[in-house]
Amino acid sequence: MLALTAAPPAAGPPVAVQVSPRGIGPLVLGVPLREAAQRAMPLDAAAAMVGPGCDERDQVSVVLHVADTPMSVMAMADAQGRIEEILATPAGNAGVTLADADACRVHGADFAARLAPALGAPQPWSVQDKPVSTEFSFAFETRDHGRNAARVVSRWFAGGRSCDLLLRFGGRGAGR
Repeated sequence: MLALTAAPPAAGPPVAVQVSPRGIGPLVLGVPLREAAQRAMPLDAAAAMVGPGCDERDQVSVVLHVADTPMSVMAMADAQGRIEEILATPAGNAGVTLADADACRVHGADFAARLAPALGAPQPWSVQDKPVSTEFSFAFETRDHGRNAARVVSRWFAGGRSCDLLLRFGGRGAGR
């Protein structure tokens, strides 16, 4: 069996997009996922691939330039096909090696400060200890202080002495 495929478009640098309290570029909370993916296709051809993700929700994943950083951005839909959660992490970087948990907290605070012009002032951080990580969360001051509020999470993994960053909007069932 012979498969004919077109060569994928040449990968260029990620396209810069604006971040807002409701999302990143065309990926915005509450918008139909398939429509948002169509609007994202000129920014990253990977937006054409919409389908079930690891948690069975329909999702799209693209790489965009956000706040001076190439970011891997995923948007997940609820049962009605509307975006209910957006997760963005620095592209190609599962984490950075840091000295300790406090350095990870500072790393997260610095990233949140870079996003403040678009998202509002980050609130004082909160911390959650989990079995394998310590998570520092920086929620942004927005009109929607509920589960939809944008937030930066910096996660410290003591075993690997690494810290990763996550910019999160919404969450599973956040609109309910």
